[in-house]
Amino acid sequence: MKNIVRSIIALAFICRTCAFSSPRPNVSSSKTTSSNINLEALSQLNKCKSATTAKRILSNALETKENALFQSISIPKGASDLSISDADLAIQTNIRNAKYSVMELIELNGDKDADRASLALFCLFTASSLSAIAAQQSLPGPEIIRFAVVWLLSFAPLIFVGYGIATPESLQSVLISLQRNIFPTYRKRMLHHEAGHFLIAHLLGFPIKNYQANAVKNAVEFYPLRDDDRGLEKASLMGFDSKKNYDDDYVDSYYPEDNMGGDRPFFAEGGRGDALLAQSVFRDGKNYTDNPFLKIAPRDDVSKSWPYRGFAHEALDQLAVVSVAGVCSEILSFGNAEGGFADLSQLRVLFGSAEPELDEREMENRIRFAIGYAMSQLRRNLGALDALVEAMENDATVEECVLAIENCSNVSGATIMGNYEKIRKERIQNEGVGFVEKLLLGGGKNADTQDNSIIEGKGGGDKRQGFQMTGDDPLYAALGVAVVFFIYSSSGGLSLH
Repeated sequence: MKNIVRSIIALAFICRTCAFSSPRPNVSSSKTTSSNINLEALSQLNKCKSATTAKRILSNALETKENALFQSISIPKGASDLSISDADLAIQTNIRNAKYSVMELIELNGDKDADRASLALFCLFTASSLSAIAAQQSLPGPEIIRFAVVWLLSFAPLIFVGYGIATPESLQSVLISLQRNIFPTYRKRMLHHEAGHFLIAHLLGFPIKNYQANAVKNAVEFYPLRDDDRGLEKASLMGFDSKKNYDDDYVDSYYPEDNMGGDRPFFAEGGRGDALLAQSVFRDGKNYTDNPFLKIAPRDDVSKSWPYRGFAHEALDQLAVVSVAGVCSEILSFGNAEGGFADLSQLRVLFGSAEPELDEREMENRIRFAIGYAMSQLRRNLGALDALVEAMENDATVEECVLAIENCSNVSGATIMGNYEKIRKERIQNEGVGFVEKLLLGGGKNADTQDNSIIEGKGGGDKRQGFQMTGDDPLYAALGVAVVFFIYSSSGGLSLH
């Protein structure tokens, strides 16, 4: 009898586990299944002009849904004030015994972009030189045509460099477009980066206005931080029910960008599209410490609202977690992150508006907290993250992306096949990746690289001392080499005639 009961319990456990074992959640079902979601209310989301209105619509649409993910997490007040060490961050992110720390896995200086631009120049130089030689020897036709073709091929690298110096934004757009179209890994990396922003914002209760996932400049667009409807909502609680009608001069003074860029190129400084250049993953080579592209747009500048006192630390914690969610999603999928340059630079701009003010040490600590918190939340919602990536890859609307998250049947991605995080990482990194792509985009620092210098076992934890040349060691080594060379030459090993 006991064996029968045990068999029934085991069978029930297996059936229950299999229900949560899909490694890739089905996104298409989210478009037809409401799961107690008010689809009629959700369809009004694309008409919103403020975060307050969008948040109200999402709350109404998900009101009857059990365990809705929207606004399902919150950051404890004062959690980021605690000091977080490297060991604490390694435990929170589950990147332990790795050769590189979490912060070392995030690209913060644009070196990879510079390296790939240099590689593109080298490939162009090699190809143009070989083509020029081949054209000179075998191109039929008049001599003047052959001379023009060889001249054009020979100077192609200089044209490339000149074009890059004159219009770095256009050059970078071309390079990113080439990488997106040629290398599947780069395209998937950008998708996972933006999906991380989208999902964490959804969990924290930040509505998404729009997103771009299959364009040169990928980005998740949020509603303006300066929210007029928020003030109206508070004013209505105080008995005010009308909105002041401002004249055009007043509006123009608050929104100067509406009157700018009429005769300027779209992506030029001051043009109507200059703010798009600050999007995540897409980066240019300018100085980010005082880059106008990273400054908050006037329409989003809450300091223009009255009475502005500065960002509260609780609000900054939420913005910080959303900002680093993209790089955390990259690390979970690829073991490192390339899109953190602009994200963290913009985050520091926001930190500069904190009230009370933050010093450099406090900023670094809050970034560490945000990375640890975002990584843990993404790890808990890996199934929903994969469902969102698949929806964004198919150019789904914001409403369909919300349905993909909320209708995901396996939010955590748990599976009886093993460690889902490890399984999905191997699948993402190996799916459709060829040798050339691994050679050009692979390598570098990775979370999967283990540190073999760690002493394990009882009393372990320290690193083995390797050979190092310090102090006067180089001088002694040089003297030793000189003595050996003197002995060798004086014994007949070196002859001058």
